[in-house]
Amino acid sequence: MAKIRLAKWEIKMLMQNEEGRKYLEYNDKVGGEPLGLVVPIGYPGGVEEMGGVIAVYDECIRRKIKWEDLLDYHPPDDAII
Repeated sequence: MAKIRLAKWEIKMLMQNEEGRKYLEYNDKVGGEPLGLVVPIGYPGGVEEMGGVIAVYDECIRRKIKWEDLLDYHPPDDAII
């Protein structure tokens, strides 16, 4: 699976909080884009039900799958990223 290449300043910023550190672990072990808010609805369905972003990353690491696969998330074709 493809890791996201991050600049040193991005890693430094992510290391400042628990969610960021968990993303770095997820990216290292699974690889992939960070889980983020989707405008205008918030987090994709399933995130809050699983206990939040960190819980989703933990489950992804355990199963070795990306969060998009875990949550069965498919952004619309016209999504602006």
